[in-house]
Amino acid sequence: MKSNLLIITALYLLFALPLSIMDWKKFRISLPALLLGIIALISCRFVFPLMPVIPEIKNICFALVSSFLLYFSARVLTGEGLGFGDVFFGMYSAIFTGFYMNLIATVFAALLGVLHYLAMALIQRHKKKQVIHRPIFAIPFVPFITAGSLLSVVLFAFIARF
Repeated sequence: MKSNLLIITALYLLFALPLSIMDWKKFRISLPALLLGIIALISCRFVFPLMPVIPEIKNICFALVSSFLLYFSARVLTGEGLGFGDVFFGMYSAIFTGFYMNLIATVFAALLGVLHYLAMALIQRHKKKQVIHRPIFAIPFVPFITAGSLLSVVLFAFIARF
């Protein structure tokens, strides 16, 4: 079980890290690479299951649907602040984390994104020496989804150890 989680995590990172770097640099991700990652991760979840097959299928389906609804709602509510790449990458991460951990991962991703935004605002404020301003930054969100997913899995592995 522990080795299955390590294999699935390694496969997740094989696609997530390059896509995170791509999003950081270009504010875009490769959807064909993401699709390949989704297919590989779903296949891996069945070859190296974390739970029995029927609960595994239910967990993945709930995770995919909830992730799509959550990220698509955020896209709509923020005036398309999130791109479709972020929505689809959120679904990819949901396959990795599963339903419950995906909710925790999304909270971690949002917190990390907000902290990054605040740090950028402080740096910008310090550079311009202005007291009043309203910074608007575009931030790539895929790296934060990746970090949030990893944090939730590490948290789960730590708690499951006890």
